[in-house]
Amino acid sequence: MLRDSMIILRKELKRIFTDRRTLFFLVVLPLVMLPAMYSVMAKMGEAKDSDIAAYMFDVDFYGGEGNGTRTAQFIEALSAMNARIRTVGPGELEEVKQSIADRETELLIVMPDHFGDSLDACDTFEVSVYYNSTSDYSEHALVIVRQVLAELGDDIVRQRVTGRGVREDVLSVFTVNGSDEQYDLAPEGSVIGKVIGMLLPFFILIYLFANSMKVGLDSVAGEKERGTLAIQLVNQVDRLAIVIGKMFSVMVAAVVGAASSVIGLIIASRYFISMFSESGPAMSGYSMNTIGIVQFAAVTIPLAVLVASIVLVVSTYARNAKEGQGIIMPIYLVVMIMGIASMQAGDVPPDWMRSTPVFNSLIALRSIFMHDAAWSTILTAVATSMLLSAFIIYVTLRMFSSEKILFRI
Repeated sequence: MLRDSMIILRKELKRIFTDRRTLFFLVVLPLVMLPAMYSVMAKMGEAKDSDIAAYMFDVDFYGGEGNGTRTAQFIEALSAMNARIRTVGPGELEEVKQSIADRETELLIVMPDHFGDSLDACDTFEVSVYYNSTSDYSEHALVIVRQVLAELGDDIVRQRVTGRGVREDVLSVFTVNGSDEQYDLAPEGSVIGKVIGMLLPFFILIYLFANSMKVGLDSVAGEKERGTLAIQLVNQVDRLAIVIGKMFSVMVAAVVGAASSVIGLIIASRYFISMFSESGPAMSGYSMNTIGIVQFAAVTIPLAVLVASIVLVVSTYARNAKEGQGIIMPIYLVVMIMGIASMQAGDVPPDWMRSTPVFNSLIALRSIFMHDAAWSTILTAVATSMLLSAFIIYVTLRMFSSEKILFRI
């Protein structure tokens, strides 16, 4: 049986890796696509930030009724920002609001009537700032205006306090992390590890499944269409040997494709740094030790076997590759949802995730990339993947044993 399995495995691998189109989608595309995608994202993000920083905002200012020269200090403070400040009257307010909605103006600042009286009485008054949340320029201008008005408010409070003979330093009770000391105690490379740990397991799962679909649906369902599967069955080849040989060929193709995507994402990870504003040891280089590599292989290989067995049982049931694709797509969507859910699981995933196949593999992979994997988590992921794979392989073998089920006649 082992000899027959190896013959089928070699035959399937030769078919897979001599097809240029399959080889391109398995190896070349993920290796090139991921670095290209993240480099473009990083460059476009930098270009967007530079554009917003250099942009001259249009800010309209309404000083309110009965305020006279009291608005001068507000206009002077706002003039420090990179903006064209235009004073408008009460009859123009609705027109300006529509202009903001149409993205022609960034902000409208409306001062309350007679706010000077509130200033003199040390009362609180409200400044209204109208903006458009769908405009990046408008939102950025809002952030700057809030900072400017907050600083102006602090200056006014400082003037009130010093005007009453009170020392200015009474306004500051304490500061937080005000010195040059390194306060972030995250280990070196841990931030990059967290980002990789969140993204990479998802990509591994998706590429394992996608690559298995490319190869696995053609492996059985495709051979039914071409009539070559019936020839293998007539040649008295052990059914288990056929199942094992085909499953391992699908698994090898899936692992090769997933490995290519992993390498591509690791290359792309250097672009992650430019997408963060922070710096320091936690954002510096990332590496994985030998134990981490062993743990990664221990989790990924059983996961690949599980994915390959799922695709193979669908391919065995389907009459042709087209029908198999229709059956496998809902399963693929469920797998994608599981991958996304695992990304949102938090630092302490719920117990049901830790004991559920696929979920626990993703959680284990994430903890491996973050250098805090427990062997109990890894062993649970491996055990559940292998047990479920064994059950699916048994079902596939039973289907192969019945030509009525295999060919749906």
